[in-house]
This record gives sequence, C-alpha cells and structure tokens, in this order.
Amino acid sequence: MPAPSVVKRPSLTFRQILPDLILLPSIALLLSGIMTWANVGLGDAFFPRWGRGFLTSLLILPLILVCLGVLEKGVDRAMGGAHWVARKLVVALLTACLIESVLALAVTAINHGVGDGFGAAWWVAFSRSLPAGVVIGLFMCFYMKPKMDSMRAAARAAA
Repeated sequence: MPAPSVVKRPSLTFRQILPDLILLPSIALLLSGIMTWANVGLGDAFFPRWGRGFLTSLLILPLILVCLGVLEKGVDRAMGGAHWVARKLVVALLTACLIESVLALAVTAINHGVGDGFGAAWWVAFSRSLPAGVVIGLFMCFYMKPKMDSMRAAARAAA
C-alpha cells in the first residue's frame, strides 16, 4: 500500500512578507504624523502623541487593508466593463477615503479625546491627510500592489 501523499501548504517566507514589513509602518508613520500635526500642531505635545498615533495606526492599518481586497473585488464587479485604469482610480480613491477616515478616527481619539469638538478635530485630521492618502492610494494601486503580488508569486514559486 503506497504511503499517503502529503499536501504541502505554502508557508510564508520572509521574502513574501518583507514588502508589508516595510510598507505598512511607512504609511502608518506618515499618516499618523500628518494627523497628529493637524490635531495638536508641532509643539511639545507632537512627538509623544505622534508615537501613540503611530502605534495605534500600525495596529489598525492591517485590519483596514484586509477590507481593501473586498473593496477591490466589489469595484471590479460593479465596474467590470470599465477600463482597468478607471477601476484602479476608483479603488485608489476609495482606499484613501477608507484609510484616512478610520485612521483619523483613531488618531483624533488619541490626540483629542472623544468629547466636545471631536467631530471638528476629526475633520481637520481627515481633510489634511487626505491628499497624502490619495497619493499613497494611487502609488499602492498602480505600482506597489502589482510589485508585491509579483514578489509573492516569485517567492511561492521558489519555495
């Protein structure tokens, strides 16, 4: 009787997760910095609050990015006949709005507290960081995601 075949599951290699290890903290650092500046300015309170905002963003960002796969599939389903560039532009803009709104909520809660003026402080953080978020969204959709996908595929093929 032949031995049962063992199904080998692909394991994550360092090469597969390296882009995420570099990219996610960079995005969290940039966006939390902009939002902290929008909430408290560049005074003495900036660096301690930026640190807390960065750590919070670092924890929240992967959860948001998991939702983005669903967002991209939804846009592809809704706009299936549209040109691929138009679909990617919509995904990039929706990505920016999603990331900025959730991160602005968390960072504003840390920097301002949830009380009087929270809505105005959230709006300032959201609106000031949105341009950076749009640039990040465009960069991710048109450059980084295809690169990361090809790096992961190459790492899977090599394993």
